[in-house]
Amino acid sequence: MKKFHVRQGPFNFAGLFFSLVGFILVILCLLGCQSPNSRALYFAKVTNAGPPVDGKPVAVYYGWQGYCIEEAELTCFSDRSVMVVPFDVSISTQLNESYPYLFTDPVTQDESLNPESTPTPAHDPKIYPAAVLCLLTSATLLVFCFMRVCTPQRYQDEYYTRGFLAAGSAVLALLLLVLSSIMYQNAIEELNLEYPHLVATQGPAMTMVGVSFAAYSLASYVLLRGCMSMESGGSGTEGYSPI
Repeated sequence: MKKFHVRQGPFNFAGLFFSLVGFILVILCLLGCQSPNSRALYFAKVTNAGPPVDGKPVAVYYGWQGYCIEEAELTCFSDRSVMVVPFDVSISTQLNESYPYLFTDPVTQDESLNPESTPTPAHDPKIYPAAVLCLLTSATLLVFCFMRVCTPQRYQDEYYTRGFLAAGSAVLALLLLVLSSIMYQNAIEELNLEYPHLVATQGPAMTMVGVSFAAYSLASYVLLRGCMSMESGGSGTEGYSPI
């Protein structure tokens, strides 16, 4: 069998770079809101809609595995139980005891006009297992990427292992994006519609998940170049041939 003799080119470094970006962003999303240093990495934020009655504004930040409460001081908690759908019901149940004024004068929703307000059983959307699978796949991808860059003569990647691992990571990152969108965006919309005394906003972590999906997709594109080509690419001058 004719072996691939692909020279060290920009696609190897590009694949490594995009894979590393995706891996780091998913890690940061998992660590968000578990400590004061990671408070800014949140998916949803709940705060007062106006000046509070007692003069103490409150802001609560939610991540995948924890949340932070900022009032007189910033306190963060590591708690995987915050991953619950419907998330708006989980938030109102959790905060109603300590901050009841946020949930006064609720606006009753018409279920025929707003189907999302229909009560549903609480369940875990399985974001954490999906994130772990994504990290395991992308960690393996990074190992092969480093091998290809550091020892190109010993590891040629004839069977496009890196490209298929990057494609698998992209699929898992897309799953994380969909699950996070369903969990947080719907909850934010419902909270703003139902409770006039609070403001719920989306955080930067949602964008980070989207960027990680884009990074893995770009990595799979550059690492799979030439996969469907009948030519080995050994005589070409451009490295991998495009699909």
